[in-house]
Amino acid sequence: MSSVAPEALKDRPFGYYERSLAFRYIRARREHGGVAIVSILSLVGIALAVAALIIVMSIMNGFRAELIDRVLGNSGHIRVYSGQNLATEIDDLIIQLEARDDVLSAVPIVEGAVLASSDAVARGAYVRGISPSDTDAFEFLQGDLYRGSMETFGDGRFGGDDIIISERLARSLYVTAGDSLTLIAPEGAATMGGVIPRRKVYNIAGVFEVFSGNANPLDDSLIIMPLEQAQLFFNSRDRYPIVELKINDPQDVDVVLQTLQREILPRGMLTQSWKELYRGIVGALEVERSMMRMIFAVLITITALNIITGIVMLVKNKARDVAILRTMGASRSTILRVFLMIGGILGVSGLVLGLTLGLLFCFNIEPIQDFLNMLTGNAIWNPDVYGLPYIPALIDWSEVGFASAYAFLVSIVVSVLPAWNAAKLDPVEALRSE
Repeated sequence: MSSVAPEALKDRPFGYYERSLAFRYIRARREHGGVAIVSILSLVGIALAVAALIIVMSIMNGFRAELIDRVLGNSGHIRVYSGQNLATEIDDLIIQLEARDDVLSAVPIVEGAVLASSDAVARGAYVRGISPSDTDAFEFLQGDLYRGSMETFGDGRFGGDDIIISERLARSLYVTAGDSLTLIAPEGAATMGGVIPRRKVYNIAGVFEVFSGNANPLDDSLIIMPLEQAQLFFNSRDRYPIVELKINDPQDVDVVLQTLQREILPRGMLTQSWKELYRGIVGALEVERSMMRMIFAVLITITALNIITGIVMLVKNKARDVAILRTMGASRSTILRVFLMIGGILGVSGLVLGLTLGLLFCFNIEPIQDFLNMLTGNAIWNPDVYGLPYIPALIDWSEVGFASAYAFLVSIVVSVLPAWNAAKLDPVEALRSE
């Protein structure tokens, strides 16, 4: 061991001398009492655990974002129930809402359940009446339809008799664009002979697809009808039962809703956010996310525990050096900090390696998927089943921050015990054994 100036031993905590000593012990070769192979393996384990946490959570976030986008593509982020307010009053409210910067669109809606009957079969369906001028607010109605077109949608008296239906509903009813479809409303008209169900035959102008693939809950029963015709069919003349709002950031829906209730919406008007409407989906996603985070946190902890073994072996191999430093005036706290830094350096090295691997994988997930498809000769991800061309990956930087902070904290905590044992080492006994 080279000579050390006595004043260097009194350097400030975590100063140059302590850092240089920690790095020197880490760089030492195995035959010189350096870091054991088990510490190197713990570094690699931390790296793999951090990378796996980032990759899995990013893919889960990607699926979550895609699911929410597809679900909300059929509906707004906030539903406002107009109650007994007239359509003219709701029109004025819509003008105020659309003037706000945090509101993208405000669309009046008339909706209800019906029995849809074709020449072959009958089944339940759900009608949403929207104005032809508001179709741009729905992504699945933009561009070309699956079959047919929207050129005649909304033409004619009371919005006309043209409707468009979802692709899976069309398949289940054995109909397509150009066919007719009978709709029967559950609320009938009261006559002298009793209540007669309200029914009408409509022409299918087009067939739309909410999104491709079989895992599609929205494309199963939806019928789009002109707003004025839906008002007539559901006996909602001069009223818009629902106004759907779309906002800039769906995740800020709670804050935006509270602001609207305080500044614009009439007192007592009922509202519902998309998180309340799809509470089951949101709750399941949050539970899954929390459980996966906990599982990978445990995995990081298990891999970091191997640092204890490595530092214990390092303390045993460097007992003579520690004893000499103590006789030269190094305090116990200096020895403690040196071995704590060794554990921290191993943890940070594994953390940086894991962050690099995880982020590179997420940023290049599409070429990686293409390479695996070419290597295996089969599609590891079937877009026909999931409706997505690639595995979605959306990096959540809060998850990256959690993985980084947790890995660093655990690597420090597990180093405390062997570092404390090194600080308590009796220099006389250590040198006597030599």
